[in-house]
Amino acid sequence: MPLAPSRITGYNAPVPPVSQTIRVKVLFFGRLKELSGHAEDSIEFADATTIEELFALYAARHPELAKFRSSVVASRNQEFAAWDTRLRSGDEVAFLPPVSGG
Repeated sequence: MPLAPSRITGYNAPVPPVSQTIRVKVLFFGRLKELSGHAEDSIEFADATTIEELFALYAARHPELAKFRSSVVASRNQEFAAWDTRLRSGDEVAFLPPVSGG
């Protein structure tokens, strides 16, 4: 009779990766505030999400936001940040529309 495949048990067993979620505070300014329906939000999502992916989440909910993507500036924790910046739990992300002056 063949033996059943052995199963690894104990402390050295491989552990499947655990998907963690993070929570960030999101701020919208100017026209973006009007389009999103609020100035401030808090969202929980999968770890290792970038600012770009975060904006895409909101653009999926509020399609008008997508029209502003090419001119929006983002910040993380009150410092300008690149769109490919990875987010961590507790971060504050702000989306700022283009500023017009005269």
